[in-house]
Amino acid sequence: MSFTRNRSVIAFQYKIYDSSLVSVTSVKDLGILYNPTLDFRSHIESSYCRALKVLGFVKRIASEFKLESSLKVLYGSLVRSIVEYGSVLWDPHTTSSSLQLERVQRRFLSFAAYVLKIDHVPHDYFPVLTELHLTSPVDGRVTANLSFLRKLLDGSIDAPTLLSSINFKVPQRSLRSSTIFSIPNCSTNYGRNNPIHRMMRIANEQPSFPS
Repeated sequence: MSFTRNRSVIAFQYKIYDSSLVSVTSVKDLGILYNPTLDFRSHIESSYCRALKVLGFVKRIASEFKLESSLKVLYGSLVRSIVEYGSVLWDPHTTSSSLQLERVQRRFLSFAAYVLKIDHVPHDYFPVLTELHLTSPVDGRVTANLSFLRKLLDGSIDAPTLLSSINFKVPQRSLRSSTIFSIPNCSTNYGRNNPIHRMMRIANEQPSFPS
């Protein structure tokens, strides 16, 4: 696979000794699907489809469940784990991708409301979310980003190369600003969603970080 953000495709015949390598447009490594542009839309689409299939299975076997805890365990371990795996790497920066992942949980909440008889206004699943003590997928990804950054800073994650990319903000004089990290300016959304830059930006927006 040749990685590029340019519109023109890189066409080159790679070889190992005299054996030609087959060119591919996607490859999965450690459960993450990569494409030549590294935009992760293909991974998000794949995760979305897999999660819906597993959710359909959960709905079939749990249609008679009456315990909130049982439904939450099934959903969290079998469905939500799919759309949260590795999210610190591919966390979407587009509204369309974020809403696509949100639809998985909304379908589960609709099912849970029916099974558990939780009253709610049509298409408003906040009461169901509150009743089940669940967080939104967006909040879950924010938590994952902050958790990864904390572990990187305290040494729980041994990744010197990533740690060297962290930029602390050291003002020359006393300022009211309480931001911890200095984030380089990026001219594109792709650059702005660089995982390390994203983590630092989210941490700057959390007054309680790093506690």
